Amino acid sequence: MFDSWQGVVALVVALSIAYAVILLAGMAVWTFRDIRQRTHDGWAQAFAVGMVVLFNVLGLILYLVIRPSETLTESYERRLETEALLRDLPERRNCPRCDRVARDEFLLCPHCRTVLREPCLGCGRALELSWAACPYCGAQGPQAIRSTTVPSSLQQRPAGETAETSHESAQTAQPAPHAAGSPSTGATQRPS
Repeated sequence: MFDSWQGVVALVVALSIAYAVILLAGMAVWTFRDIRQRTHDGWAQAFAVGMVVLFNVLGLILYLVIRPSETLTESYERRLETEALLRDLPERRNCPRCDRVARDEFLLCPHCRTVLREPCLGCGRALELSWAACPYCGAQGPQAIRSTTVPSSLQQRPAGETAETSHESAQTAQPAPHAAGSPSTGATQRPS
């Protein structure tokens, strides 16, 4: 079939070139698919493919060394697992003043005596200060009680009464305070 050894050499060279081109194209396609699964950055994708095309097998080895360790899908699944684990962990409460750990049933911080929760008026369990109702018995919570009790200075006055007259009537109804430094006799003084 081949008349001379030059024909055999030409065939071997042609097959070697075809093999090298197919191998290079295959490595470039594999690198492109792999880098697309690992990053959305277009420059990183172009750099990885260019490195393989320019340096051939050495470029592929270099790409395998510097490529991101996990794919975008693996990264997303890891974040979901982390979020699920964090949701399942019991929430640890710290005192807002001294930042020490306080249990859920504590009403006061045992270290600095800061009010953390209030007892329910119905069942006595510890309720968060922001709750409007007790989730255990349905009684009004601390937030609802605070919003229903309006300070006397904010209550509506009868028609015709001004802020000055209500302030004067409040002063005459209260006993006069003791002067600073005066001895207290124990007897209450009555306003005149």
